[in-house]
Amino acid sequence: MKSNVRVRSTIALFVLAILGLCHSLSFAQGKTEAPAKTDYFKPITDGDGMRYPLEIGPLVWHVLGSGIYPVKGSDGLTHLAYELMFTNVWRFPATINSVEVVDLAQDNKVTGSNRVLSIKNEDVTGQVKLFSLPNTQDKANYSTEVPGGQSGVMFFDVTYADPSQVPRAIAHRVTVSIPQVERMPKSVVVSRPVKVSSMDAIVLSPPMKGDGWVDSNGCCLEIGPHRFVTNPMNGTLDPSEGFAIDWIKVDAQGHAYTGDGKKPEQWLDYGVDVLAVAPGTVVEVMRNLPNEPPGKTPDDLTIAQIAGNRVILDLGYGRYVMYAHLVPNSIPVQVGDYVRQGEKIGLLGNSGNTDAPHLHFQVMDRPSSLDATSLPFVFDSMQLQGRIKMNLDELDNTIIHKASDLPIQSMGDKALTRSMPLSLDIVSFK
Repeated sequence: MKSNVRVRSTIALFVLAILGLCHSLSFAQGKTEAPAKTDYFKPITDGDGMRYPLEIGPLVWHVLGSGIYPVKGSDGLTHLAYELMFTNVWRFPATINSVEVVDLAQDNKVTGSNRVLSIKNEDVTGQVKLFSLPNTQDKANYSTEVPGGQSGVMFFDVTYADPSQVPRAIAHRVTVSIPQVERMPKSVVVSRPVKVSSMDAIVLSPPMKGDGWVDSNGCCLEIGPHRFVTNPMNGTLDPSEGFAIDWIKVDAQGHAYTGDGKKPEQWLDYGVDVLAVAPGTVVEVMRNLPNEPPGKTPDDLTIAQIAGNRVILDLGYGRYVMYAHLVPNSIPVQVGDYVRQGEKIGLLGNSGNTDAPHLHFQVMDRPSSLDATSLPFVFDSMQLQGRIKMNLDELDNTIIHKASDLPIQSMGDKALTRSMPLSLDIVSFK
């Protein structure tokens, strides 16, 4: 064992010693359909010498969660919404000049259109949310400079107008500057390919009925509280809420409650029936946590209480659905029960980590409220009534604290089938 350690250390030292030479070698542009293989390298010679090129750089990265899953959004585009974790393994700071999503089957051409915004609609495309920065969720959280030895998360929303153009596998071409390394001031690295899942998003029926349901915190362009938070659970950094939706009901003027809104019962959505979106088996229930007073996020909850009163259903084929923040003791089902599609499973409430009555709804790959990868889903039918014309930060402040009219762009009850609502959508379920 000791000799193996020495061999690895020798190789590492040798690599560092030749940094000045590595930048002259270009990473190959090849084709692949099977990311597990290594034949995406294109040979640079048919004779003697190094047959496959190498490129070295300070940054390493990998996809968080269990994969990259395409989904059709209410805008008609196909979205690849995912996260990469970046780590600078050198002691020198590295500045990211560009991050391009490329299609290896098309000679590493840039694929799709990638753009993400902060909670205040600031463009943070190609920037890393450093773990060392305070969690303000605005642009102050993001940086193109990754200090030595530090890590962070980069968010992506790669979109396609034509779903047939979505590659079977993608890679990332990252260009960085390392000015303190005189022999290698710049690095361009193309990663190994990552498979894009061929699994279709699960088709669901609505979790509630009626008009005026606002997707107040969902996927994909805006990095709101759901996408922003990656929880270190059970030794894994989980993107557990990337496709989750916080549903809040508003009237035609955009008001979410009557009176002063300080009681859960004053909110328009409080007590609404929550329905099973598909047949499944109950695998987790919490039912007796109290409602929280609206207007303030509780600060004394345990991890087990974050989702409040909830139901998790096993839908089969490795997919689970969670309904969170339900009314205390409103859940009629027990663990082990089989529920039918459309069956009532509880009432919308304000229990757990919440500052206003709403339904937290998500699909995931494990039966856990926090230790899971969030999965996309589509509804069999819905009507797109409009979109909120403000950023997520303004929306939260306006709905909860101001009780003023929301600026709404009407969509005229546009009928959509097999689509996922996007953040700031207002939809109707018949």
